[in-house]
Amino acid sequence: MEGGGAYVRVTIKDIAREAGLSTSTVSLALNKKSHRLSEQTRRRVLEAADRLHYRPNQLAVGLITKRTNTIGLIIPDVSNVFFSELSKGIEERCQEHGYNVLLCTSSDNPKKDVDYLNVMLDRGVDGVLLAMSATASPSVAVECCEIAAHAETPLVLLDRSVGDRSVASVCIHHELGGYLATRHLLELGHRRIGCITGPMASHSAKQRFYGYIRALQEYSVAFDPALVMEGDYHMFSGLNLAQPMLRTGVTAIFAANDMMAYGVYKYAVTHGLHVPKDLSLVGFDNLFFSELMEVPLTSVDQPACEMGACAVSRLLELIENRESGNEETLFTPELIVRKSTCPLPMEKG
Repeated sequence: MEGGGAYVRVTIKDIAREAGLSTSTVSLALNKKSHRLSEQTRRRVLEAADRLHYRPNQLAVGLITKRTNTIGLIIPDVSNVFFSELSKGIEERCQEHGYNVLLCTSSDNPKKDVDYLNVMLDRGVDGVLLAMSATASPSVAVECCEIAAHAETPLVLLDRSVGDRSVASVCIHHELGGYLATRHLLELGHRRIGCITGPMASHSAKQRFYGYIRALQEYSVAFDPALVMEGDYHMFSGLNLAQPMLRTGVTAIFAANDMMAYGVYKYAVTHGLHVPKDLSLVGFDNLFFSELMEVPLTSVDQPACEMGACAVSRLLELIENRESGNEETLFTPELIVRKSTCPLPMEKG
């Protein structure tokens, strides 16, 4: 620190002067070419660098190695605990491998998916992890993939797969998750089961809805379109749709994510309804707060941290070997049964 507290970057010349060695010797030691040096000299350089609090200039290193050791991460909603947990898994795995994370949040705006991807590429990231906005159309996903391919930068899609096996992706088996949630309610005797979907432009929302349909068919329950309403994966859509949904006479609701389930729960308890006695409720994601609710929420577990870590590993494979393939990595969901569901009372059957 010099000049009234201004930070001055330590250079190789400073280390050479401190260690009493040539700049070329210091360069060999710092650039991991110390096999040409004696152990005593290598240690002398590293100790001098440590005393001076030396930090390598990553831009300069990047020019030499063609790497910045930075991964770009674009998520749609930082307030959604699922994406917070996903980001946590990503950051922890990146730290293990010496990578930094550059984070952007699109606020579920598809245009920002594209804009932020270009920002990431301009910053020279080594690869990008992209969780598409919930309302992004397949054409936006294709555009993002084409932009990354043109820049020769590996891209892995997270959670909201576009259903294209030519693109590397890490997500859960959404259709199976929707099926497990609905089957659970059917096994409890419910037949008028409402479904609050996510934005139907998204692959995940469609697949979870298809799982709902498959379970109804398996139990020979006629599909009623009046019991299906489209949400947006945010809590307030669950809150706003709860009233018209309950007017249809449903005894149970499958909300396509926990955030919307929280909204339904809030509406129910503030209007004198008891969960699960008056309304059974199932969510999707199994967020941390779902277990802490006054009535713990039954939910389809989506292991966000593990998925984030897996996505980083997949991306690093692509960074090291561009020919390693673009297959989809699919996690198997599990239904976590808690106290928000119960058998349908006989008088309602």
